[in-house]
Amino acid sequence: MGIPDRIILTLYTILMAVVAVFLVLFALQIIAPTTVYAFCATIPGKWEYAVGGVVLLLVSLRLLVTGLGGTGVSTLSLGDDKEGKIHISKNAVEDYVAEIANDIYGVHNAKASAKMVDNALNLRINSSIEPAINIPDTTDEMKQVIRKSVMSTLGVEVKDIEVFFKHIQAKK
Repeated sequence: MGIPDRIILTLYTILMAVVAVFLVLFALQIIAPTTVYAFCATIPGKWEYAVGGVVLLLVSLRLLVTGLGGTGVSTLSLGDDKEGKIHISKNAVEDYVAEIANDIYGVHNAKASAKMVDNALNLRINSSIEPAINIPDTTDEMKQVIRKSVMSTLGVEVKDIEVFFKHIQAKK
């Protein structure tokens, strides 16, 4: 789920919380039924309410599609041979790359994301590194080891590896 979807979900959740509060207040008769009826009587003929309803419907559909789309297993296609296609779970590739990165001296808490572009793999690795470790040398070592391991295990070239160190801290 991307950042725009998270923002939409946050706003939608706040809106639903406000509706829930009004529903509870109405059910407990803190808000009088005549007030609610009077408000509902003002809705017919107002285009603003129709637009608001359409926006809520579209937001609901967007969240539904996003939610359902994230439940399946994402796969990467490694290629075709004469007997069929070769696929591997995206999570399997990402876990494998993260494990390789974590095995590099001074690197820990690595998480990887993978994307297949033009029959080559693009990787992004987020990790932490220990103090007093040379970042450029460690990054070069990480890239070389990952490229070699991925090629020998998956048979796929690694086109780009982006390394992002989010913390400089000792292993816990």
